[in-house]
Amino acid sequence: MYKITNFFALLICGISVCFAARVKEPTWVSVPKKVYNPEKYLSYVGKAKDKSQAELLAVEGIASVFEQDVASASVSSSRMEQASNEGKVAIAKSQNFNSKIMRKVDVDSLVGIEIKEYWTDAEKNIYVIAVLDKPKTSLLYSNMIEKNNAEIKKLLNAKTDDEFSFENYARIDFAREISVLNEKYLSRLSVIDFDKASELEKQTVSAADINAMLLQIAKQIPVYVYFQNDSDGRVRSAYAKMLNSFGFRTSQERNERYSFTGSMNFEQNIPKDKSSVQCRYTFKADLKDSAFAQNLFTLSFDGRNSSNSYSDAQNRALRAIEARAAGNSTEEFRKFLQNIVVHY
Repeated sequence: MYKITNFFALLICGISVCFAARVKEPTWVSVPKKVYNPEKYLSYVGKAKDKSQAELLAVEGIASVFEQDVASASVSSSRMEQASNEGKVAIAKSQNFNSKIMRKVDVDSLVGIEIKEYWTDAEKNIYVIAVLDKPKTSLLYSNMIEKNNAEIKKLLNAKTDDEFSFENYARIDFAREISVLNEKYLSRLSVIDFDKASELEKQTVSAADINAMLLQIAKQIPVYVYFQNDSDGRVRSAYAKMLNSFGFRTSQERNERYSFTGSMNFEQNIPKDKSSVQCRYTFKADLKDSAFAQNLFTLSFDGRNSSNSYSDAQNRALRAIEARAAGNSTEEFRKFLQNIVVHY
């Protein structure tokens, strides 16, 4: 009887030892710095019941070190995407992270981050450690910045016979866009390798300096602005402000190389219940280059406004068109400028 009891005691003890060994907490969970030396790594442990949530928390922990809104998203122009695909410009690429991370963390902040290890405790909590290798990531950022600096210099030094044109404006604006990207990379690099970031910053043309060049070019590009049925010039003034906001000079001379002209049409409509009077409107305008007989950009929209009188409804329609100039139309024009094909 003693032998049987002793046997079961030993068996239970053995099972307990095995179980304890199985659930023993890894060092990286409680003291990650002991496993991933802070001199070489950034690390952060995420804990959640859901694996993808634990991964997100771990990655956000490292991304937050870069002092930026981890919920932001990087949006590249089509010209930037094309230059990247052609190998001219280096931009951060999406890595193999779960969809939750890709939705909430800026792609630029994911450079160098890796999910290294997982562990589940007895309460089914999932632990994930995200790690950033500083020397490795420093090299990644440095290579991207150097590549982009070389492309910026090509853009700024390209020869042109048509300095004061939308195409040349777009070329300098593309250099500014790459410089903005590089400044973001320099900011991140300074967190993990301050000396290297300081060295590369001396070689980088700032976005502010390029923007000053851009404005000087824009000031030398006058655009004739005119709209039919704009009797008091309200709409012309609104769209002149839109062009001015990008640095372009507006003109009332018809013989300018560039023109932004179009028309507005208004139509009265009375609903069946005759409860109000409606003014339906359409707006269409084209940006044209007379030197090459090209239509560069088209803007068109329509809408309607109601009131107790047609004159008031029409006035509201005019206000809607004016408001559009400072809103959607400005964004559409910005996209046009960002996607002009750049030759150099």
